[in-house]
Amino acid sequence: MEFEYTDAVKAWQSLQAFRTERARCKRYIYGDQWSDPIKIGPTTISEHDYILSQGQVPLKNNILRRILRNVIGLYRAQYKVPLLKPNESHLSSRQLRAENRRRREWFMKNNMETLAPRLLEEFLISGLVAAKITDGHILPVTPDNFFFHSDGYDPRGINVDMIGEVHRVGITTLFEKFCRTADDYLRISALFRESSPADGSYALTEVWHKKTQVFGILHDTARGTLRLGRIEDIMRGLPNENEGGAAAQQVKTFAKTFWQQLWYAHDGSLLRQGEPQDRHPYVFKAYPFLDGEVHSYISDLIDQQRYVNRLITLYDFIMKSSAKGVLLFPEDSIPSGMDLQEIADEWSRFNGVIPIKARPGMPLPTQVSGNATNIGITDLLKIEMQMLEDISGVSPTLQGKLVTNSTSGTLFAQQNEAAQTSLLDILRTFTDFLESLMQQGMQQQGMERQGMERRSS
Repeated sequence: MEFEYTDAVKAWQSLQAFRTERARCKRYIYGDQWSDPIKIGPTTISEHDYILSQGQVPLKNNILRRILRNVIGLYRAQYKVPLLKPNESHLSSRQLRAENRRRREWFMKNNMETLAPRLLEEFLISGLVAAKITDGHILPVTPDNFFFHSDGYDPRGINVDMIGEVHRVGITTLFEKFCRTADDYLRISALFRESSPADGSYALTEVWHKKTQVFGILHDTARGTLRLGRIEDIMRGLPNENEGGAAAQQVKTFAKTFWQQLWYAHDGSLLRQGEPQDRHPYVFKAYPFLDGEVHSYISDLIDQQRYVNRLITLYDFIMKSSAKGVLLFPEDSIPSGMDLQEIADEWSRFNGVIPIKARPGMPLPTQVSGNATNIGITDLLKIEMQMLEDISGVSPTLQGKLVTNSTSGTLFAQQNEAAQTSLLDILRTFTDFLESLMQQGMQQQGMERQGMERRSS
C-alpha cells in the first residue's frame, strides 16, 4: 500500500487538540492569563474584556513562571554530560574513555549546556519535545510544526510508522533545495506562483514513513547463478510450469523495512523522494503518552493560577469598594446646575468639592460603607499558594528557603533531596530524551565518518 499525502494530513490533524492546549499553557506561562473565552448570554468574549467591561482591572500574579524557572534552575544545577559507567557497558577501559570523550565532544559541538534547558522548558510547557539530527547537528523542532503516527501507545516511541514536520521557507531556500535543472525551476515556479503568502514564506511538509519491501533471491541451479531483486521483478522473469527450466529455478523471499523521505508542497504535490534510510532523523519524547495522550507539567497548575488571579482581583475590588461606599444624597440638597451623575463624579475624586443646599432639619449627604476586607481572602490565598507548591513539587526547601532559622545544614540537605522526588519522573524522562538524542546523533556522525573514509580509500 503506497503512502498518500492525506495520511500525513490526518496525522497532523490528530494533534490539533494538543497544539491548542500547548498554546494555552504558553499564554499562561508568559503572562497572558485572562484570555480564556467565556459565554455571557449569546456572546462569547475573553475574561479580560469582561472584567474591563465591569469597570475593573484584571490583575495577575504570575506564579507559574517562577515555578518554571525553579525547575529549570534545578536541572541546570544538576546538569552533566551523560557518560557511560564501567558497569553499564561491556567496553574495555580504553574503549570506555574514548567513548566518553566522543560524548563530551558531541555535547560541546551542539552547545547542549545552552540548548538542553530550552528543550526542557518546551517539555515542561507542552509535554512534548522533539529535535532533528542533520549532519550530526541538533535542530530543535517546535511541536506546533511536528506530527507523527504510531501503531500503539508505547511511551518510548519505538512503534512510530510515520513522522515529520511542516517547514516554512523563503523562495530562495525553495529554489536552492528543489531546483537542480531548468525544468525543476519552471515546475516549482508554476506550483508556487499562485500561493504567494503575505510574509514571503512557503509551507513545505517533510514526511518520513516506514515502508516494507519484499525481495526475492532467484537460484538457478542449472546455471549456478543467484539473482537478487524485488519480488515483483523476480517473479516476472520466472518461466511458466509448462516451460522448460522451471524446476531448476528456486525463489526465496525476505522482507526489509526502511524509512522513506518525501517532500510535499502546500497542495500535496510531491516535490522530492529521498533515498531509503535505516531510520528517520527525529527524536521526540511525549509525556506521559498514556493512551497516546500528552499532558504537560504546567497544565496541572493552571487551575490554581487562575484561582489566585481571581482572588487578588476580587480583593482589589473589595478594597476599592471599602474606600468609598454608597453615597446617600438628599434630593432637596442637589445644587442648581448639577445632576446626580456630576455629583457622583465629583464625589469619586480624592479632592472633589460638592456644593449643597443646607436647610434646617435636613440631613447632610451620608456615605454608607463597611470594612469588608477581612472576609477570608488572605486565608484562601495562603491555601492556594500551598496547593501550588504541593502540586508543582517546588517547595520552599527546593527554592533554598529555610523553614526555620534553627534548621541544620544536614536536615536541610535531606529535605531538599526529598523535595525533588515529585520532579524526579519528569526530569528522568527528559534525560532519557537527551540520551536518545545523543546516541542517534553519534551514530549518524559515525556512519558519515565511515562513508568519508570509504570514499577516500
